[in-house]
Amino acid sequence: MKLAFATTLLAAALALPAAAQVDTSRPLRVQVGYTSGSFDVTGRIIAEGLRERLGVNAVVENRAGAGGSIASDYVAKAAPDGSVILIGGAGTHGVTPAVRRNLPFDAGRDFTAIARISEFPNAMTVAADIPPRTVQEFVAWARRPGGINFGSSGTGTSIHLAGELFRLRTGLDMTHVPYRGSPQAQVDLLAGRVQVLIDNLPNVFGGIQAGQLRALAVTSPERVPTLPDVPTMAEAGIPDFIVTSWVGVFGPANMSPATVAQISAAVQDIVRSPEGDRRIRAIGGFPSPAGPAEFDAMWRADMRRWSEVVRAANVVVDD
Repeated sequence: MKLAFATTLLAAALALPAAAQVDTSRPLRVQVGYTSGSFDVTGRIIAEGLRERLGVNAVVENRAGAGGSIASDYVAKAAPDGSVILIGGAGTHGVTPAVRRNLPFDAGRDFTAIARISEFPNAMTVAADIPPRTVQEFVAWARRPGGINFGSSGTGTSIHLAGELFRLRTGLDMTHVPYRGSPQAQVDLLAGRVQVLIDNLPNVFGGIQAGQLRALAVTSPERVPTLPDVPTMAEAGIPDFIVTSWVGVFGPANMSPATVAQISAAVQDIVRSPEGDRRIRAIGGFPSPAGPAEFDAMWRADMRRWSEVVRAANVVVDD
């Protein structure tokens, strides 16, 4: 039924009046704020699919730097005619606006939510050689003089804030130790210099499979198929702890609703297609297509939630 609905929606979008159509005489430029990784791969999946479905020359342009903010700023200032779109996510449009005060754009005002693409759950991981085997055992083990350390891939990242949220929910004495990336954080996790890391599942899955890391919980609303025996945070006794790294398509503010509908329908059809589904899962994501209204509500709720965490945890990031 979902596939039939998506196909019907796409057909309806393509049947819009000519004035509302994406202009196929010029490139549709898909902006990505990173040079590699899941955002870049996702952008290429979407660009290829848009070429097939809309007959437009969709091209990926990588504008890396400042945690994705360079690409975001470019799109925020682009003409709202459907010729420039952005692959954004929980980091660029949820966490970054919460922790950085001097961005050259207003995240809540300068973008149009077009479609959600996928989600990447996080996993709470510890070194496999420490005693705790459950979240509650870990909390009891961690209540000790001097507290514990938690790692992240950098100050102000979604991984940092996930750790801060765990600290707030449990009341543990936890000190944040930032690293330049997940691999460096995992080295110190295994060495015992940090005691816990809540990271994107694709980043830690190899260590879990190899038996070096132990996953105590996942932060998604439901268990994930690749770790069926690992409970959610709610199941593990930590309520109100749902943290997923999502990816979606944004455009500049004030886009025509008809143009938004056309691009959104095509993006959702790409994600629901067997090939799109396969390629998204291959990079560790879970396809979760959503249209403009649902995506907009989810994204804005995520921004508000991270702003609350930043205030409660007194997170300070130098701009």
